[in-house]
Amino acid sequence: MKKLVFLLLLVLLVALGLVYYKKWRKNFLHKKVPELVFLESDSLYRITYDTIDIDEVDGEIMIKNLQLIPDSTYKKPTDSSLPRNLLRVTVPELYITGVQTDAAVLNKVVIASKVKLTSPVVTMYKNRYAAKNDNNSNDTSATTDKIYKILLRGLQKIKVDTILITDADYHICKWPKGDTVFSGSHINAKLHNINISDSTSTDTSRILFAENASLDVKKLVLHDKNGLYNYVFNEIKLISAERSFAVEKLHIVPLLSEAAFMRAFKWQTDRLNFDLYNLLFKQVNVQEILNGNLIANQLVIKKATFNIFRDKSYPEKKEKKVGHYPHQKLLKVPTDVAIKKIIVQSGYIEYKEKNPQTGSSGVVLFDNMSASLLNVSNRNNKGIMTVNFNCRFLGKAPLTATLQFYMNNKNGKFTANGSMKTTNATVFNTLSKPMALVEINSGMINSLDFNLICDDYKAKGIIRLLYNDLKIKILKQEETGSVQNYKPKKVISLLANMTIVDGNPQKDNPVRIVTVNHQRDIYRSMFNLIWKAIFEGAQKTVGIDGKLKSKK
Repeated sequence: MKKLVFLLLLVLLVALGLVYYKKWRKNFLHKKVPELVFLESDSLYRITYDTIDIDEVDGEIMIKNLQLIPDSTYKKPTDSSLPRNLLRVTVPELYITGVQTDAAVLNKVVIASKVKLTSPVVTMYKNRYAAKNDNNSNDTSATTDKIYKILLRGLQKIKVDTILITDADYHICKWPKGDTVFSGSHINAKLHNINISDSTSTDTSRILFAENASLDVKKLVLHDKNGLYNYVFNEIKLISAERSFAVEKLHIVPLLSEAAFMRAFKWQTDRLNFDLYNLLFKQVNVQEILNGNLIANQLVIKKATFNIFRDKSYPEKKEKKVGHYPHQKLLKVPTDVAIKKIIVQSGYIEYKEKNPQTGSSGVVLFDNMSASLLNVSNRNNKGIMTVNFNCRFLGKAPLTATLQFYMNNKNGKFTANGSMKTTNATVFNTLSKPMALVEINSGMINSLDFNLICDDYKAKGIIRLLYNDLKIKILKQEETGSVQNYKPKKVISLLANMTIVDGNPQKDNPVRIVTVNHQRDIYRSMFNLIWKAIFEGAQKTVGIDGKLKSKK
């Protein structure tokens, strides 16, 4: 009987203890935790959730509708003491299994088997009102060191077998209005064998403290700050174990038509429309990618198309292009880029330029292109970046070229060496008619070789153009209604054909090889410099040097 009473009292005591514990736990979870978050974040954040279910026996925790929200009740949105980056996090369901509560209480060690976040939405606000500080004390960017200090506060270790993030969305917005500048949708991530402790805080082999990690992103969209372009990435995959990073599609999409784009700028500029398919980075440094740098042994691009348009009927904005060569721009990129080799398996480049005098567009295109780029890096300024490519110029003329960029040269030095094989000269009418009012009646280009040494201000070298039976026609442009027509200038055409040398080499004469020393128009691009130097050499070769001017 005493035993029975004792057992009943024991059961009652345990029941009372459970009731008290549940009341204490409810008060702690619903009041103390939000207060703690609020105080620890310097009154910056508040945390809310609908329900928390804890099973101490099985070590399971379920949290519904967890939210971390910036709280501007005590600070104005324009307060300069706010950090540069603020977060808003919503997790509809957070499920944790295998929690060892005894280890947490006795040893200050958090151990769990699995953490699963379902459909979380993370929004990072970029705060332009934050006070600038040279030591970046206001910068809360998520570096590994900062994450480690925040998560491990008061604990010895956090160890989780697996973290799963499913169907997440991530946005970067302007504070406080929320204008979106970047968005990512349908993000899935897996992290395995996570260990956050003193011993792993500096372990560079781990990715976000995990031995292995993988990331799948359905779509990323980056909005141009001027509202002219969207940068769209589709189907991104990152696998740390394989050290691979893949993007199925990358698009640079103009948001306005060609005519509307030019009207928006009000002066001459290039409208870009780029599409790249099946990009695969091999042997990437995953930790560097997470830090915002791009370090890899190789990048393979299966297909690439580049469409560029310029309307020359608009006024030209006088901006010097000195210091704007590709290698000079690469050195100015704020993040580290180091790719040993880039391979473009199939490419197409089209440059279309509308001529205000003719009203039509000349098109320069490079078709069936394959290319390799070596030593694409802004880390080692003493190296040489090399670009090799093969293509069909204007879709018909076989062209091979090599560009070498001297990264440490203060004057922007680069070399351009190339060769074009046999093609009918009339192929070039698509350029010469709208851009120079010249029509090639007949002729055969047997070969064109160029070797140029260039810098910020000039291009010098040799041009070797072999051709025969060249006949041209000088044109004038007439307008009939809305139709632009070309009419020959008969007398001037006759004089031009009497002046030019119709072949190289001529019978019983050696091959004519000319030298060029072309001064750069500093308001024009690198490709304009190369084209003008070659054009100058061609004029010299055919005997009309200075008599026929190319259009800018």
